[in-house]
Amino acid sequence: MKTLVVTLFSLALVMGLVITAGQAASPDQAQPGLAKFVGGTIEEIDPAGLRVTIQTEFGKKESFPVGDAAVLMGLTKGDRVSAEMDEQGKVLKIVKLTPERKGAPEPGS
Repeated sequence: MKTLVVTLFSLALVMGLVITAGQAASPDQAQPGLAKFVGGTIEEIDPAGLRVTIQTEFGKKESFPVGDAAVLMGLTKGDRVSAEMDEQGKVLKIVKLTPERKGAPEPGS
C-alpha cells in the first residue's frame, strides 16, 4: 500500500511539472498588458487598407493591421523598423531603426 501511495504521489508531481513547463513554453499566448514587438524590414504599406507587411529578421513576411493611418506616415518600403502591437496583433506604433554606418568617424575625433 505504501508503494502505491508513493508511486501515485510521484506521478502527480511529475504530471504537475510537465503541465507547468508546457504552459511556460508557449510564447504565442500573449499575456494581458504585455506589448508584442516585431522587428524587420517594411515590404509593403497599404494606407487605404490600414495594413503593413514586414519581413522579419527570420525571413518571414507578415502582414499586420494598423490601428491608425498616422502610424504609417513617413515610412517607406525598405525601412528597418520595430513595430509595437496590442494583444490582438494590431500595430500601435512603428519606430524606424537607423542603420549602422560603416566607416563613420567616431564622435569626438
